Amino acid sequence: PQEVRQAEETLAHRFRFYDETHQLPEEIDWDFNPGTGHWTHDLNRFSYLHTLTRASLGTGDPRFGRKAVGLILAWIARCDFGRAFVGTPYVFGSYLNQAIHCETWSGCLRQLLPEGMVNPPELLRILKSLHDQLSYLEIVTNGHAGNWPTIGYRGMLATLAALPLFRDTDRFAGYCIRALAAQIDEQVLPDGVQDELTPHYHSVVINNLLTALRSARSLGRDLEPRTLSTLRKMVHYQQQTIVPDGSAQVAFNDSDPAAVPRLAETLAREGLGEFLSPPERLGPERFPYAGVAFLRQRQDRGDLYLAFDGGPYGRSHQHEDKLSFWLFAYGRSFLVDPGRHLYDRSSASYRPHLVTTRAHSTLLVDGAGQRSAGRPETWIPKDPVPLIWDEKEGEIRASAAYDLGYGPDNAIAVVHRREIVFLRERFWVVFDRLEGDGERRIESRFQFAPCALRVDGPRAQTCFEDANLLLIPSVPFADVRVEEACENPRGGWYSSRYGRIEPAPCLSLSAAVRLPFSAATLLFPYRGPTPPPVAFAVEGHTAFVETPETGRIAVTSSLS
Repeated sequence: PQEVRQAEETLAHRFRFYDETHQLPEEIDWDFNPGTGHWTHDLNRFSYLHTLTRASLGTGDPRFGRKAVGLILAWIARCDFGRAFVGTPYVFGSYLNQAIHCETWSGCLRQLLPEGMVNPPELLRILKSLHDQLSYLEIVTNGHAGNWPTIGYRGMLATLAALPLFRDTDRFAGYCIRALAAQIDEQVLPDGVQDELTPHYHSVVINNLLTALRSARSLGRDLEPRTLSTLRKMVHYQQQTIVPDGSAQVAFNDSDPAAVPRLAETLAREGLGEFLSPPERLGPERFPYAGVAFLRQRQDRGDLYLAFDGGPYGRSHQHEDKLSFWLFAYGRSFLVDPGRHLYDRSSASYRPHLVTTRAHSTLLVDGAGQRSAGRPETWIPKDPVPLIWDEKEGEIRASAAYDLGYGPDNAIAVVHRREIVFLRERFWVVFDRLEGDGERRIESRFQFAPCALRVDGPRAQTCFEDANLLLIPSVPFADVRVEEACENPRGGWYSSRYGRIEPAPCLSLSAAVRLPFSAATLLFPYRGPTPPPVAFAVEGHTAFVETPETGRIAVTSSLS
């Protein structure tokens, strides 16, 4: 019934994307945008055809199927393909729109044709348009980079698989398979991480590969063996970016934490079930090209988990977030990456804030954030990055540095070094060292997931009934405050999925210090509402943690 109601909304030209609904006139202007920046891109991607098609087949009501066909024909009639290379705001503003809606059109047509929903002249007109768009995609994807061309090849192959009757099917399919192999060679790093260094778009490329594989096999072809070999490594990294209970995916750069990929069924269907790593392989690990380290329990032993971003900026979809991290323990994400909200620079979008250093669990210097954007030569690694990793009994540590300068012109010459140590599979100690000259005002920020946060002197703790995180800094910062739902400047916000924004506390610890400066922070998760007695102190480069459970533990930083 809900899907039928949604189909009725589409009949009335009330379209909804990411919780934003707009009424369009009977004659749709496919370049008109009544809403936020991305809304009309989604209009041109035709996801609503799936709802109309399912409603038509499920109810037997031909209105829904005929409307699906009518909307395709309306787009063809209104959108002059002669402008494809000139560009328009939305119709020809992104070739992703063509790639995605070609896949949708052809898949829905394949289902509606046996039901008599498409007459011969309509079918010929749609097939002609699809052929034009496939030819266009063959041109514009050639030599492009990032996740976009993989979406283009996926869309082309899916269209050919659904309607395998074009004269140029073999040429198009061969091009897609060869170009996809070359793209994966180029954009996936040797450790299996896609070079946008964004878990969400890494997953997008995996999905594109799996859809392309299914389409190619239906055409009697296959992807290149080396492409499938790389896919296996990509799947493993994706598994590592999903928190142990499967409730979120680590949201480094432009990602949506709640959009957790589910691959098991798809991999099994394609005979690739062995690509999934078993729980005993999901444990402490460094990805040396991406610069990401997982300081965690092995998944078959427990769920204490920290993902550390010590890598470069990435090809695109970047955030100024180096040395930040995501912490999950005892069934909860406590410290998080903030997500992306909307691809829009209007006042409605929080993305301009969410991409900044201020929105992440790392440091500001003199109120300024990182500026990797100003050093494009460092964005994509050609060699393993200087992420130091050491693993021994009872201790796992990773360290990295941000050394590109702070502020709009990279002019603040301060280097931030961070080392995170996971001790006894029980807690983490974060060591920070700032190198430079003179006096600076530093601000250490910790972005929590939505929660109640209690601050008692230098300590902060979450306030859940089942499990919590205790945070203790080693330095008596002069200014301790919690930002939540702040504006001008923004602070204390979290976006779990595209289009959603909600308040979430950010702990800010700041002080004027003389460089070089060192500090440490204890991150101690515990079960239940009451924290155990915990003592934390630092002498020189050594931190001491003492609890009734663990006794007294000493850990010395390697930063100097």
